[in-house]
Amino acid sequence: MLETLSKVDQVTANLRALIDARQFEAGRLPSEPALADLLEASRATVRQALAQLALDGLIVRKHGVGTFVNPHIQNIQTRLEEVWDFIEMIRLSGHTPTVQHVEMNLGPASPEIARKLALESKAEVLTTANIFLADGLPVIYCLDFIPAHLVKQAYRDEELHGPVYTFLEKRCGQRVDHNITEILPIVADNHLSELLDCPPGAPLHYFAELGFNSHNTPILYSEEYYRPEFFSFTVIRKMTSRK
Repeated sequence: MLETLSKVDQVTANLRALIDARQFEAGRLPSEPALADLLEASRATVRQALAQLALDGLIVRKHGVGTFVNPHIQNIQTRLEEVWDFIEMIRLSGHTPTVQHVEMNLGPASPEIARKLALESKAEVLTTANIFLADGLPVIYCLDFIPAHLVKQAYRDEELHGPVYTFLEKRCGQRVDHNITEILPIVADNHLSELLDCPPGAPLHYFAELGFNSHNTPILYSEEYYRPEFFSFTVIRKMTSRK
């Protein structure tokens, strides 16, 4: 059974979509009662959703004035704290996305992958590798590792020729709730150079990303390689106090 989003998460996602589509005139959001009617939710749910968006920096709430979209945040295309579909990321960068499938196999996990996914020794993982292209140029290479025991339904190989999130939901009944990502600068070896059509020694962004469901169980491990001349990533850092 696929985990369902809470009502607050649904309303938050719907509000994000409306903001991304620039549906609010002059960037000003309607009142809470009006939003509750628009989104068919209670005012308490809308209030929680707005609080989350304010925490993320996407909106600014001015007491006695109103709630406004933060244009500085809205205009950031790729934020590190958000999980992006590669195809959508490429499209938003102004290019035409395509996918080239590299390989797929089912077999025992390496000790390192088994450790990351909290699997027993020699447990099987489903591994898929894809290259994502922008206007025909390879810009992202991604390896995904899915614990084989999560797969509950028969599938076609083509379902893994691209981003895996739909496959996880449709065939595994799982949804990634959050990721923990390690980001490192690396250089392309001969293998990556061939895959990404770049010179050996060229700099790359490397993301090692572990995805968890809402029960904090690891369900996906990914290794992602980006050509940095095509992507820049932005992170919003908020001041904190230890006092």
